[in-house]
Amino acid sequence: MRAINYKNEKFNITEPFEGLFTQGMVCHETYKDKNNNWLSPDEVESKDGKKFYVKNQPEKEVIVGSSESMSKSKKNTIDPEDIIDNFGADAVRLFILSDSPPEKDVQWSEQGMVASYKFIQKLWILHSKFKEKIKENSVSKNNEIEIFVNQMIEKINYNLEKFHYNVIIANLYEAYNFISKKLSGEVNNKTLLESYTKFLTIISPIVPHFTSECLTDLKLNPFQKWPEIDRNLIKNDTIEYVIQINGKKRASLKSIKDISEEELIKEIMNNQNTKKIIEDKKINKSFFVKNRLINILIK
Repeated sequence: MRAINYKNEKFNITEPFEGLFTQGMVCHETYKDKNNNWLSPDEVESKDGKKFYVKNQPEKEVIVGSSESMSKSKKNTIDPEDIIDNFGADAVRLFILSDSPPEKDVQWSEQGMVASYKFIQKLWILHSKFKEKIKENSVSKNNEIEIFVNQMIEKINYNLEKFHYNVIIANLYEAYNFISKKLSGEVNNKTLLESYTKFLTIISPIVPHFTSECLTDLKLNPFQKWPEIDRNLIKNDTIEYVIQINGKKRASLKSIKDISEEELIKEIMNNQNTKKIIEDKKINKSFFVKNRLINILIK
């Protein structure tokens, strides 16, 4: 930007960004042989996950070091081409986004990659169920999926703005579980295609190849406009509040929208499922996020 700006009166932008967001590193265990030489993960094998040996040489034991950011010098890197060939690019994106917030380090895990790959296969099966349901001539007035997708748009919009990418993956799992159950019943197929198109669009930043394939399969444009929230569908008089104790989620509680902090604490104390959490405890302080959560600090 500074090079373009140099001696250019028509171009007066020197810094395109308001701030720098520093992301964490991708980490992996390090390995050495008995001669203190670094070994790559491809050169190491283990039968029980406890003792490691040089590949095809079980007599040569390997020293497992700490997990460190991937680097060529320590040979603790994973070839992305091999991973993409085995699992696909979307599974890699899904795993890295789900493992931790972007500002923290990611611990590379083969098991995590397999789990992400399997989940994408589940999404493809769900796609097939959507296609079958869309073909049905149902006149059901059930619009639970339509309401849920609108709520999901609001959640993902919020989490994208806040860089809560791992929370978006949790939203995706939540959506899969909810929609899988609802598709087994009667669904209004007139709104179903529209809702599914919106759903594919909002998960496209996470699994772009998958969503493009699904939209193309439905004979739709794979480049969809980001959906607007239909406020009439997400009006809700009750909110599910997250109850945190000393920063950790311990329960959730449904209560009226726009409740005050004091009233919410009273409800927690009177509710059969949540009062035991802070019963006989001294509350030092509480942090309240309206219509979302309360974090109570106790001794």
